[in-house]
Amino acid sequence: MTLGRFSLAATALLALSVVATAGPVTLDTQSYNFPLDNGGGGASATLNKTQNIEIFCVDYANDIYVPVQGYSANLSTITSGSDLSETRFGGQTSWADLTGLSGGLGNPFTGSDANTLDNITSALARYQMAAYLVSTYNLKSNPTNSPANDGIQQAIWDILDPNTFAVFSGATTDNALAGAVNWYSSNSSSNRDSFLANYRIVSDATMGGCTGSHLVHCGFQEQITAVPEPRFLAVMLVGLLLIGAAFRKMQAARRANC
Repeated sequence: MTLGRFSLAATALLALSVVATAGPVTLDTQSYNFPLDNGGGGASATLNKTQNIEIFCVDYANDIYVPVQGYSANLSTITSGSDLSETRFGGQTSWADLTGLSGGLGNPFTGSDANTLDNITSALARYQMAAYLVSTYNLKSNPTNSPANDGIQQAIWDILDPNTFAVFSGATTDNALAGAVNWYSSNSSSNRDSFLANYRIVSDATMGGCTGSHLVHCGFQEQITAVPEPRFLAVMLVGLLLIGAAFRKMQAARRANC
């Protein structure tokens, strides 16, 4: 086998790793391990009977409901050019007005931050900020007694809130909102894409008729998760690259002895 063929095989494995997480997929919820104020935030789940993942609620406008075993979900990427047609809020352009929140918002989420967020109407941008906040959870702390985690979850619901159905305010929520706005505003599109490469929106594959502001009673809760690459594909890819390197070294040694 030539080095070119090794490269071709490695490329094929990389493509297979992408296809392996294409939807619809099967999810089995294992446990609700991350209860929060105002409902729930996260759960352990198994993807396609093989990968253990954490799923986090991004959807407060619908019933707090996640099935238990063998339910069908679509996984959508959250990077530039992603197709959000299978997501719940992919076509949404109107969001809760955080600048006009009754009672005002405290520091460090300033009026300027609120204006910046209110002017970001792209559904992709909103999903990206929510995914960034998912990455900031401190799951090593006690998840049932963590004001910071509660604030993160409530900020996610504020960001993906179509019409002030779920607006929260408070010090920890303001911290999280300010962090999301700063992350989005200070990173280029390519940097955001790189950071979120493994993140997916988990949407009900059977939902239909999701229109209007509240989108209530329209399938199960939408989630965000970070999906690791299948381990066996990673091992095979490393093995192929090592074999290819050894093969190239052998060819160089043969040429040197000619």
